[in-house]
Amino acid sequence: MAVVAAYLYRDGVRTRQVSIDAKVDCAGQKSEFGWIGLNDPTAEEMRSLQECYDLHPLAVEDALKGKQLPKIDVYDDQLFVVARTARLAEEHIDYGETAVFVGHSHIITVRHGSTRAHTALREQLEKAPRLLMHGVDYLLHAILDYIIDGYLPLIEELEEEVLEMENAMDSFLQQQEINRIFDVRRELIRFQRVLGPMGEVAQKLARQELPCIDAEARIYFRDVQD
Repeated sequence: MAVVAAYLYRDGVRTRQVSIDAKVDCAGQKSEFGWIGLNDPTAEEMRSLQECYDLHPLAVEDALKGKQLPKIDVYDDQLFVVARTARLAEEHIDYGETAVFVGHSHIITVRHGSTRAHTALREQLEKAPRLLMHGVDYLLHAILDYIIDGYLPLIEELEEEVLEMENAMDSFLQQQEINRIFDVRRELIRFQRVLGPMGEVAQKLARQELPCIDAEARIYFRDVQD
């Protein structure tokens, strides 16, 4: 089963578990919503969610196949956001993807290829429910901020390696060291191609009027953009 966690929240507090084939509909209360987290779901599981929450078929298709560039799409009163995760693995950057469906009273995350689950984020938010009680837009901010925080160890490790390379420039470099310099350069160029679209996603959330995003929440997305 691909469902990692699925709960109903009310005023920032987890109240009960929910099913992916039973819609959470809290039309009158922004502070009450369902948060469903999936990892590598099957087509059947995504179809159940599509039928329950009226998810757009193009967004469902993108969430299933993965390997999308970061983006934000608007489908009537719902948002579909794609973010890329990244970590350093065996001297190369390993990429994953998190797709997020956002409606008035639901937020659904679909992870592919990411070893960094949202369990720690969920526990952190549940211990300090101030953001959760404000609704799905603040939760979307927390998810994106969590993903981008995962870039920092990668950047710090690569920066340290580049500094070591620069210090070694005074001596004769071995062929293996020269090859590594070019490898790091290629990895950083590819990483920049991810950071650009991620910045555009944050900019749209911070500056544009979008469904499910209140004006008060935009300042939080500016922090993500920074």
